[in-house]
Amino acid sequence: MEIKPVGIALVGCGGMGLRHVRGYAALRNAGTPGAVLAAVCDTDAARRAEAVELYRALTGEVVPAVARMEDLAALRDVVAVDVAVPTAYHLPLALEAFGRGLHVMVEKPIALTVRSARRMTEAAAEAGLVLAVAENFRRVPGNRAFRALLDQGEIGRPYFTTSTLSIPSSMLHPTGGEVAWYRDQTLSGSLVALEMGVHEMDLLQYWFGPARTVDAVVRTYEPELVHADGSTTTVTSEDTCLARVDFDDDLSAQVTLTMAGHGEPLGQRLVVGSRGSVSSACWEGWQDGWIALDDGTRVPVEDRIRAWADGLDADAREHWLPLGTWNPDDITLDVQDPVRYGVAYEIHDFARAVATGGRPEIGGPEGTDDLAAAIALLESSLSGGPVQVADVAAGVVTRWQDPLDERLLAADGTRDGAR
Repeated sequence: MEIKPVGIALVGCGGMGLRHVRGYAALRNAGTPGAVLAAVCDTDAARRAEAVELYRALTGEVVPAVARMEDLAALRDVVAVDVAVPTAYHLPLALEAFGRGLHVMVEKPIALTVRSARRMTEAAAEAGLVLAVAENFRRVPGNRAFRALLDQGEIGRPYFTTSTLSIPSSMLHPTGGEVAWYRDQTLSGSLVALEMGVHEMDLLQYWFGPARTVDAVVRTYEPELVHADGSTTTVTSEDTCLARVDFDDDLSAQVTLTMAGHGEPLGQRLVVGSRGSVSSACWEGWQDGWIALDDGTRVPVEDRIRAWADGLDADAREHWLPLGTWNPDDITLDVQDPVRYGVAYEIHDFARAVATGGRPEIGGPEGTDDLAAAIALLESSLSGGPVQVADVAAGVVTRWQDPLDERLLAADGTRDGAR
């Protein structure tokens, strides 16, 4: 199916926004049809200028820059917005965009609360517009290949998985973006559970199906953030999570995440099945690990990823590995490279949905499911015991979310989904 050009305005030119700029540039330079960066939008003039200059340096093209979404009305090529701002602003900016007839992609997580996410999803449906969520981890080729490995039964029936991430504050944003807002609950909700944990829940549910039960402890070990200049920020957003997540078919996941790490960073994964296991020395994906089977087979996990990529037919390759969304010469993950980190693909997928009238891979319902599973970490910790993810998704368990909803939905004039 032919994909026509889709003019997208990037709203938010901070650290993650600049990654998106690089993603648009990669797609443009590869000649990949669909996404076209048609403008950048940010209230901060310096950030706007940085984004414009970065795109010019990468592509030789200069895009318009505006301060507010209302200014986009003068740019007829803009039909969609890519919202890369702190999570608390996703709801109001998405609602404004839908009101202006613009399709929307928001950075993950979709929102701070389930009620906010549902409000966004309802608004998109009412307007007949696309709502997509920019969840990049699953878009990395290694994570695609791992799902294929599971589907083909290569390690048998998976029944146990662990993931561990320990990073210092200084590594939280490797591209040098501002990180203080991550530590503010009113802006990020929870650093460990929403900013990082939603990645984990998206991957787990992508690979293993819906999460059923969560039993977690979420804590703040470092209540004060000390900046390079000696100034400090009071932390109101948790930095550490220890959790057990149960799925159907007797599969359990053990999740350990901390942004209060010291010394060497650590990231790793392990999945054990009835016929073998897969390991990784990378939390975000699969690399520097092994596929080990009971018959004695032991191969580097990168070999299996390469075999998956090489084995795709033309149609599957065009869908899963379009030009500009991955690096055929280097299939490893690099968090500083939007092409090798799934960012370019999420932009392409959004534009494809807009151009074809189809559904994005991660839309409002999927983004809400990921959010509910991540919020279950917080609701469980607050209640002191396990919670059902379905109860969080249905709005039955809301204790952690209630204070945020009072502020978010009051600003929108919404109560219990009614306008």
